[in-house]
Amino acid sequence: MELNVGVVGVGVMGTYHAQVYAGLPGVRLVGVADPDPFRQAAIEQDLEVPAYPNPEDLLGKVQAVSIASPTSFHYEQARMFLEAGVHVLLEKPMTRTLREAQDLVRVAERRGVILQVGHIVRFYRAVGDLMQMVRNPWVLEARRMSNNRRIRDIGVVLDLMIHDLDLVLLLLREKPLRYSVVGRQVDGLDEFAQAVVDFPSGARALFTASRISPQAERSLTITQPGEVLRLDFNSEYTELSVHRSPPVHPDPDRTVPNGRTQVQTERIAIHNENPLRRQLKHFVDRIQKDEPPLVTLEDDLQALELALELSHALQPVSV
Repeated sequence: MELNVGVVGVGVMGTYHAQVYAGLPGVRLVGVADPDPFRQAAIEQDLEVPAYPNPEDLLGKVQAVSIASPTSFHYEQARMFLEAGVHVLLEKPMTRTLREAQDLVRVAERRGVILQVGHIVRFYRAVGDLMQMVRNPWVLEARRMSNNRRIRDIGVVLDLMIHDLDLVLLLLREKPLRYSVVGRQVDGLDEFAQAVVDFPSGARALFTASRISPQAERSLTITQPGEVLRLDFNSEYTELSVHRSPPVHPDPDRTVPNGRTQVQTERIAIHNENPLRRQLKHFVDRIQKDEPPLVTLEDDLQALELALELSHALQPVSV
């Protein structure tokens, strides 16, 4: 039996959700909701499904929804669907406050429906490989830079840095011990932020996120005993580089004339295989096949809590 799904908010990300759902086997996209008549018309023309002005118009028609509206609407919209017994995939960040997110988790558990948060980075194949390779890291450095200020209701920490906060928390499986953060504002919103987060194990994570960078970059570098791991993300492939240190007793024949010791480097290009499709298929399979979640809602809450703490503590550097 097909699963009837809808999408709330068909801006850039929501349109991608609708397009993926329209092509997923066992899924029927029955409609979208967006207050913008131009977006409504575009979806109706491109995907040939009804477009409604209000999310309430999807009630009674859908068994599951993706919510990709601005963050300020997440709590109200997600709660409405969860209370109606509809499974919800909620784009990150979950909500504007931790209390709202915790309430959504309680409602989902009480109603016996699935609430999944749209952290797309979790569904990159290279990230899955990385999870198996990380052991006792010393330093983790994440850089997420762009020149895109289309998101105007949240700052750069909740918009971009949260991806890397989530990933580092999943890799370390520790709660932060302490942190510091600085940044810059443009037109009243934080558009650049740098954070240092220390963990009880002694690991230190460095995060840089920017929506005003002239050059795009998405990378994660992990230094651990004997090697450095680096992920470089791009649109189609993610390059995983492994730089291994020489043996404890280096071979003199591997020492170059200037006294530097050679380091072995291995590079692997991993096709991303549309991580959004993998994410939405996982959501659908959880509903139709009772597959276990990739992560827990507690993981989602921890990532949001850290992002909110950093965002609240952010002290913009004076110009």
